[in-house]
Amino acid sequence: MDFQREIARRIVIGLPPEGLGAEGERAFASSPPAGVILFRRDFADLEDLRRLTSRLRELARPARILIAMDEEGGFVSQLQGLLETPPNAALLARGAEPGDLEWIARVTAGRLRALGVDWPLAPVADVNALPANPVIGPRAFGTEPASAARAVAEAVRGFRAGGAACCLKHFPGHGSTGVDSHLALPVCDADPATLEERDLAPFRAGIAAGAHAVMTAHVLYPALDRDRPATFSRAIVTDRLRRGLGFPGVVITDALEMKGATGETRPFDAAARALAAGCDLLLFAHHDRTLPELRARLVTAAAEGRLEGADFDAARARIESLQRACPEPDASELSRPLDSLTPPGWAERLEAIAARGLVVRGTLPREAAARPWRIEEPEWPDGPGFRGCLARAGLPLDRLVGGAGDPRAETVGFVALRSRLPLAENEIERLRASCGARPTVLVGVQNDAFLDALPEAAVRISAADGTPLTRRVVARAVARAWREAGGA
Repeated sequence: MDFQREIARRIVIGLPPEGLGAEGERAFASSPPAGVILFRRDFADLEDLRRLTSRLRELARPARILIAMDEEGGFVSQLQGLLETPPNAALLARGAEPGDLEWIARVTAGRLRALGVDWPLAPVADVNALPANPVIGPRAFGTEPASAARAVAEAVRGFRAGGAACCLKHFPGHGSTGVDSHLALPVCDADPATLEERDLAPFRAGIAAGAHAVMTAHVLYPALDRDRPATFSRAIVTDRLRRGLGFPGVVITDALEMKGATGETRPFDAAARALAAGCDLLLFAHHDRTLPELRARLVTAAAEGRLEGADFDAARARIESLQRACPEPDASELSRPLDSLTPPGWAERLEAIAARGLVVRGTLPREAAARPWRIEEPEWPDGPGFRGCLARAGLPLDRLVGGAGDPRAETVGFVALRSRLPLAENEIERLRASCGARPTVLVGVQNDAFLDALPEAAVRISAADGTPLTRRVVARAVARAWREAGGA
């Protein structure tokens, strides 16, 4: 067995920040990985993305590589700012009608394939069971297993219809942890029955719908394995996922640079343990210059028979099956005009979904109609902020001023918060004082749990998303509330 090739074909890599360069291209061509994961940092625009994906495939030939991208929509999108992308899954699920989620995934798959990307690492199959969760939150399709399972299955069908591979993540469920696995190792203390009924339901539905791949979670589940996080647990990857749920496809690790995976573990040990658990592909998302050394050590270990449990024949067959199921984009797809990547009615249909998905509680009092508005919002990477969106929705521009201002002033407060983490108590108290001093509209665009702690706000809006499209929808809802209070 050619272990140099076999190890290379078990790894998915990210690119160095400066690009491959001539030396990197030679190394890439001499031993192509199984795949590459691309991020927004890797390309300037859509044409540049097309050039990059074409070049990577050209370098890899005759080997077939998968080109992956985290393209969930919402704040996990590499195309945001270049195309109008869908909102977070939570908002979509709340507002979707039958067929909407399948349509969104199908359009997303077609767009990605036209840009040379054939493996979106989506959909998220976690259940957002803990409002304080700092890493999943609105990326999940909801808080209830049954509705999340229906949404995941619909998304899988859409990706498949669009010709792209898809990947359920993060098995067996990252939605009830209070720690971000990028930063440390979370522990999920759920008992076996809860895991079975709550967390596994969307994965079961996604597998039944034909998901091509599953990504493991860097989370410890003592009910399933007291000693090893899911990525390194044969009891979870092989026994629970493959045998228990009958999953026949590719299992890929979450990024092995994450602290939940490494901690005090050396990269080589992390990679070896993941292979031993039954993972087919090792993901190294952030290019590390020590990766060639790691690969060399894995090659030596494989040749010496020290990678116990790493079934190369079975993994190769599963990876090749995924490649056959999702052929690489052809010339007709790659020559699509970029302006054709957005179908007619795309923005309008997404806005209708988002409008149905907003949760709006409260009303503005009559005195709010004539007061100026003081807008407090974060900096946005793309598109106009709420001040511009509110003006376009009909609020007088001369009444829209920025900053937190004096809480005693006779104004209407508008506060949009974009935090993935639960708000600190001192921030809750600041907002409570402001809401008590003047009519205030509070908008949550990521972790919305703080809204329940602030009934003093005149209007509370759970958007669960902060994309430009959703900002427009929220602004219209606020303008409608202002008109109902007597504004004109």
